[in-house]
Amino acid sequence: MFAIPIGTGRGDSRVPVALYACISDGSDPDAALNTLREYATAQPWTVTAALYDIGPLDRAKDQRPGLVRVLRLMEDGRVSGVVTPSAAHFAVALPLRSRACAAFIRYLQAVEGTAEVVSP
Repeated sequence: MFAIPIGTGRGDSRVPVALYACISDGSDPDAALNTLREYATAQPWTVTAALYDIGPLDRAKDQRPGLVRVLRLMEDGRVSGVVTPSAAHFAVALPLRSRACAAFIRYLQAVEGTAEVVSP
């Protein structure tokens, strides 16, 4: 798991979100997270965490510590949403446990075509 600390977002009326990507093609994780960050900061959101894992998208959730951390942030209510490149990056975590269901998931790939917000 790799994490890039962003800050707490405290004192900000914007919605706290986490960024998450699973890098499976050897590309630069910073580039993927920067794309997600650009989108998120253009919304009324504050990025409070940016996490990624390296490896195949179909790897089990318990083998993706970055994803497990994002889920914990959702369950603890520390983030209200997650921005991720596509549904494939988050699919192994679905369905979400009840406390995490209060958060939203924004798939950037869907936004580029048509806006889609998923609340599993």
